[in-house]
Amino acid sequence: MSRFAAFVERRLGLAPVPNGGRELEALLAEKSARTSLEAYLGRLEGAGPQDAELRVLAERLTVGETYFFRHLAQLQALVGEVLPQVQREGKPARVLCAGCSSGEEAYSVAILGRENPLVEPERLFITGVDVNPRAIERARRARYAAWSLRSCPEALRERWFHALPNGDFEPRPHARERVLFEERNLLEEDPVFWAPGSFDVILCRNVTLYFTPEVTRAVIARLERALTPSGVLLLGPSETPRGFSASFEVLQAGEAFYHRRRTAPAPAPAVPPAPQALDVRVPQAARPAAPSAWSLAPSHEPPGMDRAWRLLEEERYAEAQAWLEQLPEADREQSSARLLRAVLHFQSGHFPEAERGAEALVATGRAEAAVYYLLGLCREQAGDDGGARHRYARAVHLEPTFALGHLRLGILARRAREAMPARVALRLALSLLAHEQPLHLALFGGGFGRHGLMQVCQQELRACAEVP
Repeated sequence: MSRFAAFVERRLGLAPVPNGGRELEALLAEKSARTSLEAYLGRLEGAGPQDAELRVLAERLTVGETYFFRHLAQLQALVGEVLPQVQREGKPARVLCAGCSSGEEAYSVAILGRENPLVEPERLFITGVDVNPRAIERARRARYAAWSLRSCPEALRERWFHALPNGDFEPRPHARERVLFEERNLLEEDPVFWAPGSFDVILCRNVTLYFTPEVTRAVIARLERALTPSGVLLLGPSETPRGFSASFEVLQAGEAFYHRRRTAPAPAPAVPPAPQALDVRVPQAARPAAPSAWSLAPSHEPPGMDRAWRLLEEERYAEAQAWLEQLPEADREQSSARLLRAVLHFQSGHFPEAERGAEALVATGRAEAAVYYLLGLCREQAGDDGGARHRYARAVHLEPTFALGHLRLGILARRAREAMPARVALRLALSLLAHEQPLHLALFGGGFGRHGLMQVCQQELRACAEVP
């Protein structure tokens, strides 16, 4: 099992999920059923990049959750500001969707590019790559269930998708022009594909979340080299190149953020002092799940909020926002509804709006830990690590068993090369995550379940070994 897990991490970048080794164990047993374990592992360890068994493992172990127009505000910034700048003076715009899964993101960029008059679609070239061969096959086939279009505005659906007799949808031919897909492992070197200056824009959204820190550093470096000078990198809302590369500056377009490659080295940032809350020790008796001060009893919930929570968990952010807006005004002004609205803004990529909503809750004088945690996430997105740490520290001061708050504090301390505070916070987070409230996971898990967050925590602890 140790050899198998090490192989998966080395070749696919994926660390095993804590307490979830049964999946790897079952897969290893299945794959080695016709031969010895030693023979199977030996074959794997000698496998080349296109080996059939490596491709099967990629198909079984990678996560492919995606949908059309995910994080729409960021895509609108891409086609509204970035691509028109790239295409000045008749230049083509070369876009890479790294970790494209089944193609929804690549087609979303193509559609929005044709929707925006500032973009010349004839000079927009999009390449999607993914290590999962079945995902690439689906992307090329371009047949999608209605669930993949759950965040697609009705007008766009009518203009750009053809409904099939079985209820599926396919992008119309114009949306598929100049969109290509390749099966490719981001960990494998290819001097031609990754040649310097190959791409003007790279989207690698919600991909590095599943990588170890070592792999993330290598992948960010590869993407950086492949970008043109001043090229743009778009990551997911919970991802950042900080701590892995100093070659990017964060820019804002509307309510979205993206990262532009610097043309000159960045000055070394000042390291903010570690907040005292990093050293908090939670007594053993406090570790079982205790109700949060903000935890909502059913009797305190405005009518209809249960549906809003379900829509959040299903990542149907626009629908959840619409549902909240149709509630009576008195219910919309309840703290739970206001926080949920701010969280939905954040998950949709509308970071300034999310921060304004959370600050308004603080101004009431009744803000609880979850509000300060959201403010910390917003400050991170704005590149203000010191402000983020201050707000996370406030969150865990108000609620010492808030595992996610300790996790973010640990990550930021590790980035600041503060090894001891980072280890303390991360170990505390790991012990508390088993009992983290479902409410916090629903609000801030970012699509990760409890075990997935424990995996992130363990990856960060391993990365602390690199910090002197």
